Amino acid sequence: MSLGRLMMKAGMGATALVWAVAVTTSAQAPAKSVNDGVYSTSQASRGQALFQSICTTCHAPDRFTGEEFVSAWSGKPIVELFKAVQTMPEDNPGSLSAQQYADVMAYFLSLNKYPSGSDELKGDAEALSSIQFEAAKP
Repeated sequence: MSLGRLMMKAGMGATALVWAVAVTTSAQAPAKSVNDGVYSTSQASRGQALFQSICTTCHAPDRFTGEEFVSAWSGKPIVELFKAVQTMPEDNPGSLSAQQYADVMAYFLSLNKYPSGSDELKGDAEALSSIQFEAAKP
């Protein structure tokens, strides 16, 4: 094999490797933030109603607000919170639909003064993997 052909092959291999790393990295990096209006006010209202009817037997809303709550989830994709919420209620984990759990999360975001938008959080782990939890912007 000629030196030119070998160099061309090596260059194409390196280009393919750089492209694969870039694609993998971009697939892993969340595309949105909770500061981007990722839930609607009507969804947060549904979540509040669910929380009040099911969750308040064990939890007060203030447990899901404030610096301690936000710092516990900051820097993580919101799907992590989704997975934790799906373990409730303790006496019947997973008893709500995936969308109802997302509605409760929308309520948590509204409690923490994150901006609402026109879209709703989807009760879908893949969709929630693309949203980063971070501190609210002032």
